Amino acid sequence: MIMKTDQDVMRENNKKLVLKTLFNTDQTSRSSIADQINLQKSTVSSIVRELQDQGLIEELGTGEASNIGGRRPNLIRFNRKYGFVLAFDMGIHHLRYSVNYINGELIHHVSIKLYTNKVRDIFALMKNVILNLEKYDTINGLVGISISLHAPVLDNQILYSPFLDFQSFDLIDALKELIDVPVIIENEANLTAIYIRDFYRHTEDIQFDNILALNIHNGIGVGTIIERRLYKGLNGLSGEIGRSIIMSENKKNRRLEEIYSEKAVLDRIGKLKNKPEFTLEDFILLMEIKDEQIAAIMEEWVIAIAQISYNLIQYSAPDAVFLSSRFIAFFPYLLDGIIKEYSSLDPLGSTQIISLDHHIHELTLFGGVALVSRKILGLESHDLLFTK
Repeated sequence: MIMKTDQDVMRENNKKLVLKTLFNTDQTSRSSIADQINLQKSTVSSIVRELQDQGLIEELGTGEASNIGGRRPNLIRFNRKYGFVLAFDMGIHHLRYSVNYINGELIHHVSIKLYTNKVRDIFALMKNVILNLEKYDTINGLVGISISLHAPVLDNQILYSPFLDFQSFDLIDALKELIDVPVIIENEANLTAIYIRDFYRHTEDIQFDNILALNIHNGIGVGTIIERRLYKGLNGLSGEIGRSIIMSENKKNRRLEEIYSEKAVLDRIGKLKNKPEFTLEDFILLMEIKDEQIAAIMEEWVIAIAQISYNLIQYSAPDAVFLSSRFIAFFPYLLDGIIKEYSSLDPLGSTQIISLDHHIHELTLFGGVALVSRKILGLESHDLLFTK
């Protein structure tokens, strides 16, 4: 094993600082980078040449001279066409995927209906997508794959899956045999939290360092960012809030997501309306005509989500709680009810409650793109500003 000298480590750290600065800037110059990160221009120029050789820099030509004159700078920027990332989201009824440039910019997004929970069959669909990818005018083509799952994950291994059958098929090994690029698999709530950290822009003067992403879908999960780092807890099991035990009216213990997840609510309405295959589309229609029975159920749901948010906030005191739910995305007034109920519980609370109603079907895909791009660039622990 070759030991790195202090000079090697310093050079590596300086290279990461230059690359981070390029990534986060629309266009810049060598001298501007040197001033921004307090390095000698000669050092920056040397690193820029190295990054150019790797295909990570795009030359833009000569810029305008400064107000005090002098030579006009040669402008450069991060080369988004270094490569692209393929991100998958494996749900119960869908396989979504997106193709994004390495800076996060979306190329295209597709959703495929699923009629199976067998991962072997879903892999066949993924394989077809991978084998038919274009190069999208990039230097290196596909540089990495991310997979979002409604399941806890530790060290790229699925701990258990409540919705899909992973027991008889090793998805990661199958993908690695198919194509030689990094493959990262992660819990969907964690990827939503990463999306918020890396893509979400609230206001120019506010940065959320501590956030919770409360995902309410087929289950209920929380992604946690502490001091801008993803927190996964012991064995990667942090955030499994949906498995919390509550006592129902008949004194029988039930899990939170068995009552208040979207799936649980839709199943409950389906029984009420005597329609076993009750869908989100059916729910939307009844909400639009203001069905009284549905309104009563949703009033209960709003109070429950407000209480869940309140309890999470009391424990971790984040800057903001972000809610991801199709119910809220389709009917934003539900968020108003949640905030009103939360304010009655904690009138002095300063934590913001924000809905992720835009791009709701792309959140985990974008989060996966950020995770893979950071690994490819070696910038896992740096603050990066990704582009949608």
